[in-house]
Amino acid sequence: MSISTLVLSSSRTAPPFPRSSHGLRWRKRMRDTAPFEFRRLYTRLERAERRIAMTTLSGKVAVVDPEKRLLRLKLGTSSDGRDVLSPWVRWQEAGAGGLKIHSEPAVNEQMNIISSSGTVGAGSIAVPATYDRDHQAPSQSSDTAVFERGTGRIEVGPNGLKFIGDTIELVGNVRARDGVFEHEDVDVGVNHKHTKVVRGEQLTGPPEE
Repeated sequence: MSISTLVLSSSRTAPPFPRSSHGLRWRKRMRDTAPFEFRRLYTRLERAERRIAMTTLSGKVAVVDPEKRLLRLKLGTSSDGRDVLSPWVRWQEAGAGGLKIHSEPAVNEQMNIISSSGTVGAGSIAVPATYDRDHQAPSQSSDTAVFERGTGRIEVGPNGLKFIGDTIELVGNVRARDGVFEHEDVDVGVNHKHTKVVRGEQLTGPPEE
């Protein structure tokens, strides 16, 4: 009898290989833990989606604390009609280093709270958003930058600067080089001349036009 014949004969007559008890326990454990794993993964996914949704929140300024430089945004309204306010957060300035700019946000100003971690807290910051009905754009010009606060206004255009306000105060030395210095369309610069000049203690007339 050949070796191959012996092998085939033994395979036909040998009893089936018994199932491993370890394998059965492993499959049972997998069946028992699968629902738990799915719930755990679903919870983690839900938390991740919530954090992503919380990275940017839009609202309007409800209250400002100037001394602490903090504010709270109104994010919405609850079912019973009360305002839903954000925690106290810092606001972003246009310059806070070599160039320092201070501009306190106004109530009802539209802003966004940015929280890179997805949790609103000490690491969050409020940044300016856009104009709306409560605070409309100060200009529609495409070639002029406008800075406006109350009645004070500065316009930076292609041909110069314009300062507008009830009072314009300059502190320090003022030096004007070249050009014309006018007041009410009258030249009052270094070369202007007065009318009705009389030597002595009498006052001169107004500058010549």
